[in-house]
Amino acid sequence: MSLSPPGVHLYYDPQWQDSRAINELCWGLEEQGVPCLTTCVEAGGDARTLSHLAATGSALRVGLGLSASGEIALTHAQLPATRPLMTCSAREGAARLRALGVNAGQLVKVLPFSEVT
Repeated sequence: MSLSPPGVHLYYDPQWQDSRAINELCWGLEEQGVPCLTTCVEAGGDARTLSHLAATGSALRVGLGLSASGEIALTHAQLPATRPLMTCSAREGAARLRALGVNAGQLVKVLPFSEVT
C-alpha cells in the first residue's frame, strides 16, 4: 500500500509545456500553507476530468486539472466531474493563476474564496 503525503493534487496533460502556469498555481497554494503535488497524466483529458481525478486521488479531496489547451479547473471530490467550482485559462495571467491556487488552498482550509481578478 502506497501512502502519498496530503496535498492538493494538480493533474496536467503531458502536451502542456508551460511550467509557469503550474508554478503560479503551486505558489498560490504555498501562500496558504497547503502542499501541491503535481502529476503528469498520460491519459490526458479536459480540465474538468483531470481536476476530478486529482480531487478523488487527494487525501484533502481538492484537485486542479490543466488540459493540453490551457484550461484549468478547480474542484472538490464530492462535486460531479462536470461541475467544477472554478475554471480559467492558463493564458489569463500570473495573478489570476496564483489566485486560483490561493482559492484551492482556502477550499482545503474551509475559508471563503478570494476575489479572482
